[in-house]
Amino acid sequence: MLKFYYHPTPNPMKVALFLAEAELPFELVPVDTAKGEQHELAFRALNPNGKVPAINDDGTVVFDSNAILLYLAEKTEKFLGNTEDRGELLSWLMFVASGLGPFSGQSVHFQRAAPEKIPYAQNRYLREAERHYDVLNTRLKGREFIVSDSFTIVDIATWAWV
Repeated sequence: MLKFYYHPTPNPMKVALFLAEAELPFELVPVDTAKGEQHELAFRALNPNGKVPAINDDGTVVFDSNAILLYLAEKTEKFLGNTEDRGELLSWLMFVASGLGPFSGQSVHFQRAAPEKIPYAQNRYLREAERHYDVLNTRLKGREFIVSDSFTIVDIATWAWV
């Protein structure tokens, strides 16, 4: 059975949404990042980067939320959109992985969680997050989904941040 290593933050939420929408059975394995459990040796054996989420699918270990989404979508043949849109799907998935997600996360961190207020960092990450949302809003004008004409892993990956 698929084991899903989880903490209720945006990146694991993407995988949780996929599993729910695909109706895949799984065992939930909580990882308390507030206690640093993601740095324990047992978890680091799954994800050397020490971050959630990760999955163990009967011996196949996958970490990083977007890699997990792509793996599960290919395995189940769900939420991949139209074949002719594959390039767009990969591009937008990487847009979330390298832009929308990281800049949104850093913006929240520097606005709400950083032990000291650093105006440059607050402004930098907020403006970049806003820029990524503008790109996304422009893309969605007149469309229901980001890629293709159906719900895809790109919509799932984006949902966790928006």
